[in-house]
Amino acid sequence: MKVTAPGITIDLPPGWEAEIDSGAGVEDARDVGVQTPRVHIGNFPLPAVRGDFGSGAVEQMIGGDALVCLLEEAPAAAGSELHSHRGVPRLSPEQFSPHAMQRPLHGQSGTQVFFTENGRAFVLYAVLGSHASRTSMVPEINDVLARIAID
Repeated sequence: MKVTAPGITIDLPPGWEAEIDSGAGVEDARDVGVQTPRVHIGNFPLPAVRGDFGSGAVEQMIGGDALVCLLEEAPAAAGSELHSHRGVPRLSPEQFSPHAMQRPLHGQSGTQVFFTENGRAFVLYAVLGSHASRTSMVPEINDVLARIAID
């Protein structure tokens, strides 16, 4: 199944769902009022109401669940030192930590990576329903990440 929005296409593998909206707002004074795409991708049913970094969804996650949040940042951030990684990143199990969660939840772990793709700055935040399953789940997340095209 393909999910598309202006400049972002995701060809989802079976068992995954995604929603793209313009819900993320930028905080950069040079870009006041700009709405940027917010992408949520999960291998479980995504609740209708979610925060930028998955609040509302992470509380429902169980052992084999994974959530990927991709938020575009202010145009001025593209290519900055923070966003110096080029291209949609691939993750490793070692990057996940219970301490990397936006809000710690028992047993879960997360990671956050900043990057630039085609002149656009993004933050990628991924959450696993079980820190113990990171070795088996990260390849599934990387498969999803490889299916994201950003124009």
